[in-house]
Amino acid sequence: MAFLLPTTPGFVDTDIPVGFALRPIQVIDKDRLKKIGLILPDNDDIDQWLLQHAEGVKTQVAQFELAEQERLSTQKSAGEARALSRSTPSSTSSQTTSSSPAIRDARVALKREYEEVSECLSQLEQSGVSQVPVYAWDEPLKLLGQAGPSTADRHLSARDKDVYERLKDLGAFRALSHRWTYAATLDALGELGLQQPHFREVIEFIRARILLARDAANPVVLPPILLVGPPGVGKTHFTLALAKAMERPIERHSFDAAYTGSALMGSDRHWANTRTGLVFNTICLGESADPIILLDELDKADTGSRNNALVPLHSLLEPVTARDVVDISVGIRFDASHVFWIATANELRHIPEPIQSRLRIFNLQAPTAGQALDLARAVASSVHKRFPSFDVPHRHLVTLVAHLTPREQIQALEQAFAAAATNGRRHLVRQDLPADVLQDLGDDLVNTPFLH
Repeated sequence: MAFLLPTTPGFVDTDIPVGFALRPIQVIDKDRLKKIGLILPDNDDIDQWLLQHAEGVKTQVAQFELAEQERLSTQKSAGEARALSRSTPSSTSSQTTSSSPAIRDARVALKREYEEVSECLSQLEQSGVSQVPVYAWDEPLKLLGQAGPSTADRHLSARDKDVYERLKDLGAFRALSHRWTYAATLDALGELGLQQPHFREVIEFIRARILLARDAANPVVLPPILLVGPPGVGKTHFTLALAKAMERPIERHSFDAAYTGSALMGSDRHWANTRTGLVFNTICLGESADPIILLDELDKADTGSRNNALVPLHSLLEPVTARDVVDISVGIRFDASHVFWIATANELRHIPEPIQSRLRIFNLQAPTAGQALDLARAVASSVHKRFPSFDVPHRHLVTLVAHLTPREQIQALEQAFAAAATNGRRHLVRQDLPADVLQDLGDDLVNTPFLH
């Protein structure tokens, strides 16, 4: 039984003998905290005794509370382990238990860091700084002591420790788009609409969501979208430009390769080469809670095998289930609901209906002649930024590549810059363009004189 220094002064009741006082005392009896009254001598010796034992009692109570937290956390972890048992192998006999001193110390440090950051962010919220927790503060503890004695397990243990250290350094919070930058984002979207007018419907859709968030002083919530159009219309190029305009990090995942669902949400731990997925890496090991993830060429995904590459999207593209997803390589639950998903495809017929139903679909057409010129100028500007020591390409030269797809324009301009460098020039002339590009234009256009 442990005694706490009472928080209220002693008092003398008429039924209490003279020279004594009834003192409210808190005690820990087994696993319960109780308050009792003790009649103690009302003198300085008793007061001094209570003061001498106060610090020790506080330590005992803190230890009791910590043990209670560990008990509840162990129950929670046990329930999650049962839920993950199908995808995560059971721990070995040499596994470090959750009651080990190292894990107890790690638990205390993680919780203290979480509480300190949470308090700091609450004070900064009015200044527009917005961060959200992307996983529970104790989730990284799952990475401690999971591996067994084999060589493969030792490699996995080293990997887990490295991931744990990275998560510990980053903390549980990640940044959301700063709401005081919405005005700049809207201006950048307006400029993007001028450069790529055949995407204006998409831009206006995003713009409306930003205006809604600005009026409500909330973070931007953007539903998943799907850009459908013929090859070369500029879907990928537009998405990269959009990420720059919105000042968000972007990760690209192309489905034209032999990927399975594990590429997004991690591979089973029983494989020696188990790896974390792109979503975990982008959010938990990144710095942003709301990055853009580009699902490129979604219609080329392998959906015929048991390792269907689109299966994880059923949860990831649904806002409710995206709040609680698991990377099976590390077994960590995290929040992916703030991600802005952009998918691209040439046609819809190869995309399953359940996936389509989770996406806002935009059907795109090839740009008109005027739109093609605007797009060519934007592409030339983006390519030139990679070679700033050269002069800006002349508008007449840009016109010569306007009939190409954005992908072909980039390739042609890169080759032109290379040709100019080979010839010791810092400006482009039409002869720097690939021969097949000039051949497609015909003799009249090629022979038309213009300044470089």
